Amino acid sequence: MTIVPTEFPGQDRMRLRAAATATAFLLNGAAFGAWASRIPAVQAQTHLDEAGLGFALLGAAVGAVLTMSIGGALGGKFGTHVTTSVTLIGCAVSLPFIGAAWDFTSLLVSLFIYGIFQGTMDVSMNANGLAVERAGSGPIMSRLHATWSIGAFTGALVSAQVAAAGIGVLPEFAVVAVTLASGGIFVRFAMLPDRHAEGGRLRRPNGRLLLLGSLALFGLLAEGSATDWSGVYLRRSLGASEGTAALAVATFTGSMSLARLFGDRLTIVLGPSRLLSGGAALAAVGLGLAIGVATPVVAIVGFGLMGMGLAAVIPTLFRAAGSQPGIPSSAGIAAVSTMGYAGSLAGPPIIGTLAGVVSLRGSLAIILVMLAILAVAGHRAMTRPPI
Repeated sequence: MTIVPTEFPGQDRMRLRAAATATAFLLNGAAFGAWASRIPAVQAQTHLDEAGLGFALLGAAVGAVLTMSIGGALGGKFGTHVTTSVTLIGCAVSLPFIGAAWDFTSLLVSLFIYGIFQGTMDVSMNANGLAVERAGSGPIMSRLHATWSIGAFTGALVSAQVAAAGIGVLPEFAVVAVTLASGGIFVRFAMLPDRHAEGGRLRRPNGRLLLLGSLALFGLLAEGSATDWSGVYLRRSLGASEGTAALAVATFTGSMSLARLFGDRLTIVLGPSRLLSGGAALAAVGLGLAIGVATPVVAIVGFGLMGMGLAAVIPTLFRAAGSQPGIPSSAGIAAVSTMGYAGSLAGPPIIGTLAGVVSLRGSLAIILVMLAILAVAGHRAMTRPPI
């Protein structure tokens, strides 16, 4: 893969490039954490049951999955620094419409638009992070994802306090939108220019990328289920208050943030395959604890362990996807993330639908099975030679 930079940055400028990429991860995570914590409030204002909310969440899934591959090609052609900036501003514009949703249709449409921008931004900022690694910063992917988790934790924690204070969703999301738009302007000029000579066109994923994408589907489905349904689970199934329910999301994202700070070092010590399979096993233990012991405090601890276990999964898979011979990093990451986010974003609607048939606890047990499969298959898949 050839990267066509407009300049060769010195050490100080490289620090700025890395900080700008980290800013994109931070803001993307903060927006997600704020939204995830206010899902119970949005559910109340739209008068939706679990099944209705689940299908509304499908809007974000469709928007993201339909545009990720296109976003990868655009990132290769125009530069991932440009597409990251544009999509961050797009998230800012669309987020208040989610806060203003009043019924199923308005929530579905607003989430669809938000999913287009959020999904494409995810591909672009990950590809730019890998470009910064290769330009001389050293391994930073796990720390970038830690930054995303810190943003999600901060957004979720602040939203928990906002919810406890009785402030509405729309005013909060309007403030978040201004912050996102300001960040979008900054990253446009501060991120590493990253345009690929081989980019600009759609590519069919090879067998190796399909394998990595299958693992990402399980990992991101588990992440999406925890962020979207942990608060609802505590609120509806365990009878916790809205503020306590929001703490489940904050604990999940916070523990993931802490674990990802050590991810780059652990990758060197343990190797990517062992770190991936061991993390999935820990996540399975945490989720089993959360749904097996019907008390809010124990459930919050369980979701915290789940966050720690899942911390290494996506950085490991995305680095592998962006390092395939002959494939631009944005295209490789787009292929794997398209499959992965199909699980992350389509999984919660499935959980909601099944919750209407059995129970929310029973539907979350399906995620537990998937984590067990990931723990067993992860080691073999990561050590398997390219197809």
